[in-house]
Amino acid sequence: SGDLASYLQTLPGVVSVGDRGGQLYIRGGAPTQNRTLVDGLPIVRPFHISSFYSAFPQDIVQGVDLHAGGFGAQYGEATSSILDVQLRPGNMKRYGGAASVGPHLASVRVEGPIERGSESFLVSGRYSLLEQTGDPLFGEEAPIGFYDVTGRYSFQRDQTSCNVTAIRTHDEGSLGPNQDRELSWSNTVIGGRCLILATQYDHAFSIRGGYSGFENSVGTVDSPEQRASRWRAYLMLNYDQRLFGYPVDFGARVTAGQYRAEIDEQFVGLEQFSQTQAMVRLHWSMDWIPNDRLTVTPSAAARVTYNVRPSLDPRLRLSFRPDGTDQQEVSLAAGLYHQIDGGLTDQRDAGTAFTLWRPPPADDPLPRALHGIVGYRQRLGSLLEVSLEGYAQRLQNIPVAEWTPETGTNTETALANGIVYGADARVELQRGPFYSYLGYGWSTVTYEAASEDLGAWVNESVFSYTPPHDRRHQLNVVSSYEILGVTASASWQFGTGRPYTQVYGFDLSLTPPDDRPTETPGTAHTLYQRPYGARLPTYHRLDVSLERSFDVSDRLVLDAKLGAINLYDRPNVFYYDVDTLQRVDQSPVLPYVSVRLRME
Repeated sequence: SGDLASYLQTLPGVVSVGDRGGQLYIRGGAPTQNRTLVDGLPIVRPFHISSFYSAFPQDIVQGVDLHAGGFGAQYGEATSSILDVQLRPGNMKRYGGAASVGPHLASVRVEGPIERGSESFLVSGRYSLLEQTGDPLFGEEAPIGFYDVTGRYSFQRDQTSCNVTAIRTHDEGSLGPNQDRELSWSNTVIGGRCLILATQYDHAFSIRGGYSGFENSVGTVDSPEQRASRWRAYLMLNYDQRLFGYPVDFGARVTAGQYRAEIDEQFVGLEQFSQTQAMVRLHWSMDWIPNDRLTVTPSAAARVTYNVRPSLDPRLRLSFRPDGTDQQEVSLAAGLYHQIDGGLTDQRDAGTAFTLWRPPPADDPLPRALHGIVGYRQRLGSLLEVSLEGYAQRLQNIPVAEWTPETGTNTETALANGIVYGADARVELQRGPFYSYLGYGWSTVTYEAASEDLGAWVNESVFSYTPPHDRRHQLNVVSSYEILGVTASASWQFGTGRPYTQVYGFDLSLTPPDDRPTETPGTAHTLYQRPYGARLPTYHRLDVSLERSFDVSDRLVLDAKLGAINLYDRPNVFYYDVDTLQRVDQSPVLPYVSVRLRME
């Protein structure tokens, strides 16, 4: 099943820690520093616990923009990246749909007109089969499961276009060897948008509103010890018009929401947490085009948030086309980015993906990032396109969990600063039935914080370290060839090892006179070596597939696909479990056959 998650992981600068967990790191930013929008509505964690899938199957997606940095002021509340997903409307002329099944997933889609030519519906649902098929087909249990459901109503008439979208996702399962502890998360998103074009006045007006909720938990099955949730309600207004012959966009957004958490007594820090937050945000941007070679896009955003200092984000992007066409382009971008909340995850191992969201304390400054990007793109005829982009980010006030030898999740935070820099290169070739893509990314990520605040067990006043998503080199090669109606595809991924913290062992801590050795077993402690002082082995994987479509009737088409993930059965490390000192590998070779019946 084609999915946005699989595509994103072939891009340079996008790092996944493994084939489970549903977390993507983009150009040095943590998953909580990214923002995903669906038709303008935020969804907190759209990637499933099986990292091959997201909440966005390809047959309901109309377009995707990944802004890996340097994005304009119309996008806010993220210090790393923006993933902007636009869903397509349902078919307004005739009914259609599709149903598919394979060893990983079963899915169904139904769409059609409510009033021909002006109103339509689209409903899509998918359900994971990995938990049922893992052991008999692959010889290994896969204790993970998920589902997603998307519904969409669209209305188009004259100069008005409206849509209402609802999305529900749910994921649960175990990422590590201890299957008694289960991780789960859910997203609930509902909202609508109306766009009104007033051509006689040369402007457009849009209004968008909705709700986005997220909750996650971890603990023993049916009795989680940690729970955290957040929700937000939005109302957004945009007004586009031309001033002095150039397009200008003005926008305003009002947000209200709440953060909640429940952590049981065995963990360090607060036991319960609840806080509301309200925000007003204004932005503007314009495209100044002095000639057919140069486009200058200045923008700025200002926000006022309850209990947090106001902030201002100026941003600028330039695009220069030396020959006045889109065959060649040089681009520059710079800007300041603030984020009104942060997510805390225990990064000592990848087996813990539980995230506690919270706004910064009243006395702490907002997390912020300064972006700088320079890029070059060259298209050679219709066959070849080459692009190169360098980037740097200066991170400040990034909340990170304090380190502690005690088992569990620490909700106390320290503020870290960081520096990210790197470069991405892409080459894309299309010649008849042959397609090939090569992407290479190089980057380095360094954080630093006061050792006293961080809780580091090192004799340094300021501790500098590389976080666990610091993958220095990443290479992706994707190729396909169509012959006699059969499309053969291959994808190879390579990545250098990520940092992790090695473990000496364990002990039991006693605090006399309260703890008596003959009566109290003590508190379990993990003894670590230098934080993030070692690196995992290199990672590489080859995926292959054969696909063909068969016409069943005038409107019915059967798609059949045969393939394998990790064809040469590479034992790639997922992480080392800090509780058991056990190496946990990613999935072995996963062969599959899937079929899809669709009505055009």
